[in-house]
Amino acid sequence: MDTIRTGAYLSMLRKTKGMTQQEAADRLGVSNKTVSKWESGGGFPDITVLPALAELYGVTADDILAGETLSARRRAETAEESAAQKKRLLVRLRTRFDVCFAIALALAAVAFFEIPYVRLAALPISVAVVWVGYVLVAHPIRYGGVEGDAELWQNLFRKLLAATLFQWWDLMRMVCLGKQDIDWSSGVIRGTYDNWKPLVFCIGLLLILGALALGLRRTAGVEARLLPKGWRKLVPWLLWGVIFLALWRVADGRFNEAMAPWVEKYGENVLTDPRFDTIWPKAKAQRDAELLPCLRARWAVLAAGGASGLGLLAFQLQCLFRRGKQRNTSVEPQA
Repeated sequence: MDTIRTGAYLSMLRKTKGMTQQEAADRLGVSNKTVSKWESGGGFPDITVLPALAELYGVTADDILAGETLSARRRAETAEESAAQKKRLLVRLRTRFDVCFAIALALAAVAFFEIPYVRLAALPISVAVVWVGYVLVAHPIRYGGVEGDAELWQNLFRKLLAATLFQWWDLMRMVCLGKQDIDWSSGVIRGTYDNWKPLVFCIGLLLILGALALGLRRTAGVEARLLPKGWRKLVPWLLWGVIFLALWRVADGRFNEAMAPWVEKYGENVLTDPRFDTIWPKAKAQRDAELLPCLRARWAVLAAGGASGLGLLAFQLQCLFRRGKQRNTSVEPQA
């Protein structure tokens, strides 16, 4: 025990109560010199006076002997221990999800590379594993008295987005849209509407983004962001790419379907073979009637895609130039 520390503590308590040494002495039934001796570090209060002294100042005898309010220190230590425990628990929960996320990506990769015997089972297991990881994190936070900050939820939902998009891409590669058609030469099974897969994938992408963004806002608040700042600048280019790719796949698919019987009968140079002009004029007329509209549609899609891409680029550069000019004019010249 430190008499100097205890004396300073008693002096602080007395002053906090707004009493003089004489008033404290009168209430305790001791002399003024005794109170001054305690506060100057000349000795400890007597064991018989200690309970009354503690009651007078609203503390405990242990606080007086220690020279500090132990309850406050214990509260601070408890708060520190609680914060450290919370941090360890959040790290543990995040590690659980990261393990499930890595397993889900590995299974999605198995489905992507079409590994035999396990491809069909890998995709649904991948979906199940990543959402089990989400439940392992969300359940303790919601019902276990643990608070998850916005950073944790943003990290969680962004990884969910990455895994879900990978799984959605795998599903698009596996399914056949429309009636199945088997290419016996290569053994590949295609659907009659497989050319629309890019458009279907992009629509699903938008739905996934909307659902996860809504879930993140409900969980972590409206300030949470699924995508980083500045992503809106890429939206026009994404829309341009989706529309161009979808139209190109349709136009190119119809052209290839129209070309297939002609290539099988006349070879790869069916469009440039000079024999059509000299030997097969009737076949040339039929060829032009069947193939030229599809070929012109391909050229039109390419021209429209290139022109719209250049127009979008020019528009964004013009907007960027205007913003830079406005910033420069808004800054007042310094003297």
